[in-house]
Amino acid sequence: MTSPEDKKTKEKVLIPESQEAPVAMISRWDQPITGIVSLILVFAITFLVWFIPGVATLSSILAGFGIMGVLFAIWFENWPISNLRDPWKIGLVATIVNIVIAFIFFFVANWFALFYSPWIGVTNPAAYIGVGWAIFGSLSASMFSFAVLWLAGSMYWPWFDKKQPGRGIRLFIVGWIITIIVWLLLFFPYGNPDAVPTDVQSWVKPMYGINMGWTQWTIFFSLLTLMAFEYWPWDKAGKQPKIGVAALIGCSILGLIMVVAAGYIVAFLFVPVFAMFGYTVPGIEQLTVGIGLMNVGYADWLIVAVVVVSLFFDNWPKKYSQGKNLAIRFITILVIGTVLFVTFYLYSPFLGAAYVGSPFYDNPTSFLLMLIWVQLIFAYLWKKWPVAEAL
Repeated sequence: MTSPEDKKTKEKVLIPESQEAPVAMISRWDQPITGIVSLILVFAITFLVWFIPGVATLSSILAGFGIMGVLFAIWFENWPISNLRDPWKIGLVATIVNIVIAFIFFFVANWFALFYSPWIGVTNPAAYIGVGWAIFGSLSASMFSFAVLWLAGSMYWPWFDKKQPGRGIRLFIVGWIITIIVWLLLFFPYGNPDAVPTDVQSWVKPMYGINMGWTQWTIFFSLLTLMAFEYWPWDKAGKQPKIGVAALIGCSILGLIMVVAAGYIVAFLFVPVFAMFGYTVPGIEQLTVGIGLMNVGYADWLIVAVVVVSLFFDNWPKKYSQGKNLAIRFITILVIGTVLFVTFYLYSPFLGAAYVGSPFYDNPTSFLLMLIWVQLIFAYLWKKWPVAEAL
């Protein structure tokens, strides 16, 4: 039941009430049991999917497009699949549709690579696909960052009161416009003509990595403030669309600052810690690459943590003042994200030949995208069924 204070907050920032959803869900257990079971279930599913033959190789690009498919479903509120009523039916059909969307984009990415790579003058034809995948795949980062930030931050203004599918169509169009603009500015120009097929890092120019870091940290601050902090501090701007504008500007600036700050955090905090744990610190060239990988990786693990706290644990606990609640959530997110970040390298060698179990060499992006994809499918397409049940 929505309290008067919560209802006032929702009306101020225009958060949809639960009765708008065709199927209302309730957790089978109280928190934190629901959150713990959800976390274990999602990790188990991620590992099971990862070890399906061929999935790990394509996981980075497929999962990225799958995440885009989840965003489409969110904008349309799972319409018309939500009319099936039963949570497991909705989840199953929506997941199948999501996978189909991911593979459609995958085939388009291959077609794109055959045009883009020769166009920028890639000298080695064997690198065409890799370069094309890297550039086209960044559509996911472009959409999940700035497009979602504006649409979620403004709470679908000015189409908040539109019914589906009208609202979804409008959001889809605006979302794609923002995505394409961001993609053309931040990623499209940075395919590397001198790419080497066997060296993933050579497929793109350095600016691509910096911009990718910006999008990931922007996603983190977007989800942190809009989900975990429930629009604080942007709700201080008043009403929509001012709240959305404040969120867009604020999270974009915070993300840009954090790209730089995280580099120093990794270099002066995590590198010494990993060295203390016995990891061999490489030469300056590989160390620089490793710091970049950890920069983006840490942002993504914190994104995972925000989803866990907000969607799995439902921002539990909520019994304290706003300041204490936000402080507890922020600290919990930092702890969960940091623990997951540090412990990843303990089991990464078991994920395949691409991993050696070192923070200076392992790129966690593929696994992280798969994990976030499963998280979002579980939370938004399955509505956390079977951990939650229909009312």
